[in-house]
Amino acid sequence: MVEYQQVNNDEVQAKLTELQQKGWTLANIAREIGQAVRTVESWNQGKRSPANLQSVLASLDGLLKRKRIPKRKQYVKAGQGREVKD
Repeated sequence: MVEYQQVNNDEVQAKLTELQQKGWTLANIAREIGQAVRTVESWNQGKRSPANLQSVLASLDGLLKRKRIPKRKQYVKAGQGREVKD
């Protein structure tokens, strides 16, 4: 059981690393797949593995296929009434 969980963690970590190499931040990945940033960080560090592994792997594969990567920060000119978005 431990080996199986480790293999799953390795798959998730590999996909997260590949996304980060393409310019994705963990915050953007978390937002796109509907998870908390801390959750994605714990997957990335190997501390936890997702309970819904197949769904998460499919979502990460979908992000890897995207041509456009979200910007790290989106700033709006001061005085327009909008706040900084992540």
